Amino acid sequence: MDLKDMLLVTENDRGTETNMLMTLDDYKSFITVDDMSELADNLLQLGRTLGEAGNFAEYYRAANVTVSARFCLDDIQLGHFLQGFYNDSKEFRFDKEASSSECVAKLKEIGMTDKGWVDDFNLHYEMENRSFERGQTFHNFNDHDYMVLEALSPRNLVVMDMKSGSLTIALGATEYKRYPKDEKPTKDNTTIGVSWEHGIYLGSTLSTTNFKAYKREYGTPEKIEDIYDYRAKLKQKFYFYQDMSKDDDVPKKLQNDFLHQMYEDFGTIEEDCFYDRLEDGKYDEGFKERQVKEEKSR
Repeated sequence: MDLKDMLLVTENDRGTETNMLMTLDDYKSFITVDDMSELADNLLQLGRTLGEAGNFAEYYRAANVTVSARFCLDDIQLGHFLQGFYNDSKEFRFDKEASSSECVAKLKEIGMTDKGWVDDFNLHYEMENRSFERGQTFHNFNDHDYMVLEALSPRNLVVMDMKSGSLTIALGATEYKRYPKDEKPTKDNTTIGVSWEHGIYLGSTLSTTNFKAYKREYGTPEKIEDIYDYRAKLKQKFYFYQDMSKDDDVPKKLQNDFLHQMYEDFGTIEEDCFYDRLEDGKYDEGFKERQVKEEKSR
């Protein structure tokens, strides 16, 4: 069973809320709609819940009984539903007996309890051989999505929380496959996520100076053979700033921070102007300074 085929169902009977997980067929039997036109209208509303996470289709089964339902978006939403995130009252219960057996089996398959928590004791973590690069996004096991702003070294990253915009140095970042113990990994029972050994919280303000300091502390020196390598790195950096400043998934404040940092580093935010300065050698002083430092360190 795919999680997206599961329905999150809540019955509100005179203020008493009961949560259930159902297949579409069991849901149709549960609401017992005899009028085919009415049923079709309800299923149309249900289909629309595949969009926004907070959308629920409602059906008034009796004068004081309302049934709310939606298709499950992912394991994060499933956990939130079981924890009562969508309930009006803190007094709710999960009815395992009224839930579809396929849905209950799916909970066990992904290692989630009926309280909405993942039980690590019953899960196996298998390390994946993944490399991280600037601009990549990934999901961690705490229900957050991150973007890599800088790969200081193969496993030390500067990452941005895609929702809050907060920045963290993730030390020892590693990707894992997670699936139930004593079971073979399959597409349905496996979750991919990244975790790290230690995190340093940086707030939500970009600073090239800080990046350089952290790169010296936790990073691997970049290999730049000549002035052409150096200029190629500058191009990558310029386009990264440009892409982030236009990315709607990046909080507006950080979009503006990227534009500001672009101007600080290159003296312009215009692509044509940047290329003119690059070709004229306006940024080559940084390469010369790098060569001097390398000579002193030998």
